[in-house]
Amino acid sequence: MSLREIQESVQQIAWAVASVLRVEVEIADTDLMRIAGTGRTQAGVLHTMAGHDHIYRSSLFAGHPVVITRPGEDDRCRPCAHFGNCAETGEICCPIMLDGQKVGVIGLLAFDEEQRERLFSDVSSILTFLQKMAELISIKLKEHNMYVEQQLALAKLRVVMDDLDKAMLTVDQADRIVQVNQRARQFLQLGADDSLADIDAAAWLSAIREADQVQATPKKVVLVIGQEEQEFLFSIKPIELDGHIREWVITLDDVREVVEIARQVGGYERDDAFSVIVGSSPAIQYAKDVARRVADSDSYVLLQGESGTGKELFAKAIHQASRRNAQPFISINCAAIPEHLLESELFGYEEGSFTGARKGGKPGLFELAGKGTLFLDEIGDMPLHLQSKLLRVLQEKELQRVGGAGKVIPVHARIIAATHMDLQERVAQGLFRMDLFYRLHVIPIHLPSLKSRREDLLTLANGCLAECAARLGKPVSGFSQETQAILFHHDWPGNVRELANVVEYAVNMEVYTLIQPASLPGAMVKNNSNSLRSSWTVRSEEQQDELLSLKEMERIAITEALQRVQKRKGRKEDAAELLGISRASLFRKMKEYGLSK
Repeated sequence: MSLREIQESVQQIAWAVASVLRVEVEIADTDLMRIAGTGRTQAGVLHTMAGHDHIYRSSLFAGHPVVITRPGEDDRCRPCAHFGNCAETGEICCPIMLDGQKVGVIGLLAFDEEQRERLFSDVSSILTFLQKMAELISIKLKEHNMYVEQQLALAKLRVVMDDLDKAMLTVDQADRIVQVNQRARQFLQLGADDSLADIDAAAWLSAIREADQVQATPKKVVLVIGQEEQEFLFSIKPIELDGHIREWVITLDDVREVVEIARQVGGYERDDAFSVIVGSSPAIQYAKDVARRVADSDSYVLLQGESGTGKELFAKAIHQASRRNAQPFISINCAAIPEHLLESELFGYEEGSFTGARKGGKPGLFELAGKGTLFLDEIGDMPLHLQSKLLRVLQEKELQRVGGAGKVIPVHARIIAATHMDLQERVAQGLFRMDLFYRLHVIPIHLPSLKSRREDLLTLANGCLAECAARLGKPVSGFSQETQAILFHHDWPGNVRELANVVEYAVNMEVYTLIQPASLPGAMVKNNSNSLRSSWTVRSEEQQDELLSLKEMERIAITEALQRVQKRKGRKEDAAELLGISRASLFRKMKEYGLSK
């Protein structure tokens, strides 16, 4: 409890007292630091009173007022540096008490005969007034302390609320949202700077209260988030004060997340075909979520993404998660097979249809897939004349083998296509049929590049490392701090496939338990040296032994993205897109790492 914390308020009181009594006022704390002053004493505010504080010290020590009618002559002034030569003509001081503790002293000073006459004209009344002013100052300090404690409690509450996996919000009786945690901000699609006053929560609250009346436990409600409906488990509880409900606390759980947690706790995570796809970034989680939803459908899926982003891994996971998982999964890379062989590979051929044709003919991949899944990788490289035949097969659900002489074979396989190309651009260039594009583009799923989900990079790298070290029988268990930085700043044009290759190369080269930069491909270290210099500071030998945490890497990535966007005068949303995270996640992480400004 210090008067310095309310210095401005104390100074205002000093000026008010001085204007009423027409004498000078001085207020000090228990360290005899001048907190407020008027007239001649004002210049010394927030400076020590050493050598001039004897009477104040006596008042504080004794705990009662002190009256000095002849400063510089009174024996009690003898220890003062100005004894015998004091500019004051009178002084009255009184201790300031708060809950039985001394917190300061307030003094009234006269510097001429007129002020002295006013000061001692009615000492009893002046003392009573001075004690009331001391009480006023102590009340101000108590109110400040209560406010600080209240703000601290609110800050603690915010930390606890933000740490919850549940979305939590409080609303008042007018259906206005009063407070939300970070999880609720995500559900409401709110940025860190967005005002709660702008939210119209009436529809939400109406749906929740209606569900509260008609649903049994656990209670469910369907809410519209953005343009999408989502199902939540919820609870709603009143906050009562003096017997009246003042606000309501609402908590929400995403049903999909609850189910996923239940699966993991129950030991059923192996049943999740998508568990092999590593990553927790919003971009990869969204792709997995869409793929899960359409796994059991017969609709065509088009996987789009750069080379090495895991398109075949996604296709296999969709197949495994579908009711077709007991049937074959057949894959073909349309770019890897010569054009003159691709047609017979896909559709099969009859005996004698061309020179070298197998006796009895050969079934194509559509037939071999049966009622399973046929994965057409790199569909953008398929020749135009085969595109028309493929389109006909997809439309008619039947095909003819090469040289089939009219014999029709039904097609039952589900089709999943993939490409690293921009098919719409290929259509514009006349290299891909528009009608085939729209036939395949029923469920498009974009697979994010590795550089757009850098928060997953070390998780993927460590997974590759564990598998490769076990396969090669080498005792390599991790990456040095410098190596992590190089991996993190690399652009990864080959994505996860390139990462796996780099890790395998490094495991082969490494002689220590942690992979060092020297064990990485030389070109990779050279290409990343400039970016490392811009984001890496010189570290001591002790620090170099420490493993760089994921949070440190994440902070570096966010800082770099914000700097890039700032240079081109872009928006924070552009930084979120660069990082492959949502706008709400970016604002939350900026606040977490102190990057909001």
